[in-house]
Amino acid sequence: MTRDTTTRPSTPVVTGLFPDGPDSLLMNPAVPDRRWRDECVRAGLPHRIVLTGLTGAAIAVFAALAARSGAGAVAGDALAFGILTVGASVAAGWRRAIRVMVDHRHGAANPCRLDRVRGEFFLRSRDFADLGALVAAGVRELIAGVDELHRSWGRAWFDPVLCREVHEVVWETLAALERTRGARSLAQELAGDPDAEVGELAAAAREAVAAIDEALAEVVGHMRGCLALSRAWEAKLRHADLATRTDRTLAAVPGRDRVRALGQRAEALPRNLHAYLTAARDITQAGAFPWERPASSWLQVPGSHAAAGGAATRRFPWFRGSEPDKPRPS
Repeated sequence: MTRDTTTRPSTPVVTGLFPDGPDSLLMNPAVPDRRWRDECVRAGLPHRIVLTGLTGAAIAVFAALAARSGAGAVAGDALAFGILTVGASVAAGWRRAIRVMVDHRHGAANPCRLDRVRGEFFLRSRDFADLGALVAAGVRELIAGVDELHRSWGRAWFDPVLCREVHEVVWETLAALERTRGARSLAQELAGDPDAEVGELAAAAREAVAAIDEALAEVVGHMRGCLALSRAWEAKLRHADLATRTDRTLAAVPGRDRVRALGQRAEALPRNLHAYLTAARDITQAGAFPWERPASSWLQVPGSHAAAGGAATRRFPWFRGSEPDKPRPS
């Protein structure tokens, strides 16, 4: 593999916070990056924060001038207050700017610029909840599919414009569904009219809505195909990565010959130690080691029946002192 598959590209799907809970947002692909930046700057500079920052800056300037003229501790406190005010204003504006896309908990009565016109900047998955369970499920699947493709490990191997095309197709599909609201309401309104001509109008409205719903189902099917291919390719990449890591890891593992040589070297250590300790025992007259004494003297368990050789001699009768030459049972 020659391409980098570890990068995580940005996705046009974000999780927004709303008064009714978190929801998935699909950003409008027609909105340029420059306009998004402008909206972020505008959101981070509301009148209240700007006035607070200017007031803090003015206080800091006057306090600095007063401190030069020898005003003393009061000027120092005022200077610190002005600096803190400016810092708090900058922090508040920065927080509003970076959260303008995701934080929409201001309510319908006080919408921000991004919420004033539905579909101008984004569409929510819950925007289509009133169009029926099948439509709502299809919309959620499409939005999730766009997000998964943009986050895919194998995106570096895709056609550079594929994810953009997927985004645009899904957006146009959702926009078409949004425009069917009037036709759906009209079809329901005309369905109860007994007039034959009105019934024909209702049938035409239902046919138009059904065509959009069929298109949604077709787009969902093609999205599933894209996701199946992407997941299969991710599995290939994951397998190749695991194979590379396995080869690299096993290459650092010592070979069998080296490990076997270590075992052979270790085999001589007990013999050498035994020879040295035996010589030391003879020199110091420390007495025999336990295994050099009769078995009945070091295998007998305290508290057992001495006449029978103890529990160990009952269990292993060939260790009994009375039968030293009896062979072990097979």
